[in-house]
Amino acid sequence: MSLKRFLVTFIIALVILPLTNAFSQNSIERIKKDVYVLASDSLMGRGAGTIYGDKASQYIYGRFIENGLSPKYQNIKEGKTQKNVYCVIEGSDPILKNEFIILGAHYDHLGYKIKNGDTIIYNGADDNASGTSLILELGRKINENKEKFKRSIVLIAFDSEETGLNGSAYFANSQEKYNDIIISDNTKLMMSLDMVGFLKTSKELKIVGVGLIDNYSQYFRNSFLNNKYKVKFKAFDKSIFTGSDHDSFLKKNIPSFYVSTGLKSPYHKPEDDAELIDYEGINDISNFFYEALLNFANAEQIKPSGKNPKVKKPIPSNYCGLELAIGNNQHYYTEGRMTGKTDFAYGAGFFGKFELSNFFAIKTGVNYNYLGAKRHESEVKYHSASVPILLSLKANTPDNGYEFSVSLGGFYSYIFDSRAYLNGVEHRDYLNKNVWGIQSEIEVRFRRFFYGYQFQRSMTDILKDPSTGKTIQITNSFKIGYVF
Repeated sequence: MSLKRFLVTFIIALVILPLTNAFSQNSIERIKKDVYVLASDSLMGRGAGTIYGDKASQYIYGRFIENGLSPKYQNIKEGKTQKNVYCVIEGSDPILKNEFIILGAHYDHLGYKIKNGDTIIYNGADDNASGTSLILELGRKINENKEKFKRSIVLIAFDSEETGLNGSAYFANSQEKYNDIIISDNTKLMMSLDMVGFLKTSKELKIVGVGLIDNYSQYFRNSFLNNKYKVKFKAFDKSIFTGSDHDSFLKKNIPSFYVSTGLKSPYHKPEDDAELIDYEGINDISNFFYEALLNFANAEQIKPSGKNPKVKKPIPSNYCGLELAIGNNQHYYTEGRMTGKTDFAYGAGFFGKFELSNFFAIKTGVNYNYLGAKRHESEVKYHSASVPILLSLKANTPDNGYEFSVSLGGFYSYIFDSRAYLNGVEHRDYLNKNVWGIQSEIEVRFRRFFYGYQFQRSMTDILKDPSTGKTIQITNSFKIGYVF
């Protein structure tokens, strides 16, 4: 390299590097300011429905305006202070601008409590002042370069996440419009930024739920996170103990995922304070997602994978299933002879339920039964196959997800093997092979699993030998089952 070229390069470096550092430092300072304000004692933990939560929403509203955006409030409950704060950065493409990418973070936290005369404040710096500061910074960057984004970007600070995802559920199911287009109906992707303030400690950024997007890795190919950290992609969140605002959009079958640095902060504890937050890490995440958002916004299409664990397949009105039963069985002597004692009853079977109307259905199937009966002369064990035909009175939810039913009808059993031991001698085919009777059931179904009680009483004599008097079978069983 010539001396002249070296001097030119050196001068450019002296000019550009300080400007780059100043820009980065300004971003970090903005993020830090937002977290310190939202997690300050003066906001008393930003409890949903409190004046402090309302003050937090006003601060976010003002910061959106400072970033050159036009925010709106969305009241979650009329007459209450719970509200979402959102704004839209319109895309540059005349067609794709009518499709939306939602970037959300909840700003509420647990509030405060009084214990032994002391006020304990849950400031929630990581949960989720960190995520809120991130959408504010990303909003500023996107708005400064909005001509590069073909799709429209929705930035939203959700309220009432801690009380049950109420803010995000309200927005996802609302008719909120932009340019006369319903946002939720035309949303192609939703990202929830929840607890992103401990990157230095966790050394990884978790992106959970990308399995809902076809070929998701293509959107992150140009994104860069500081080499000190790992980006961990997970297809689906299958834990029942976690949840964030993306769940509300998953239930509408909108591809959605959440972003987090994990549970490294003092989660839901008073110690979750602003001085613990990794502000450089949040800035690194901001740069990472700016590039990813650019890829999502400019893709020809954002294609769903077709997989969504939050969307349950509807249960048809006519369905089949399997059931298992366990209970007790007894032989009852109708003509005054000594009644036998109860013994075991096991069963398994296949059934079908066919709707006649909104309130009635026919249930039938085939069951295998292994039964015991302690008679006065001997213990009998027998195997049978039975076919019930029942009329069911039912009540179910509109989506058929839950059902309660009471059934009554008859059954036929074929006893193909029965054995008794009298004076040490085995007697086969001790019982009649053909048995008729009445059957009743009570069942409760939750989605595809059901639980129930079943009662059977034979009407025909179960004994071959009429000299002992008429004997009937009484069986009580508890059942569990699964619907296909």
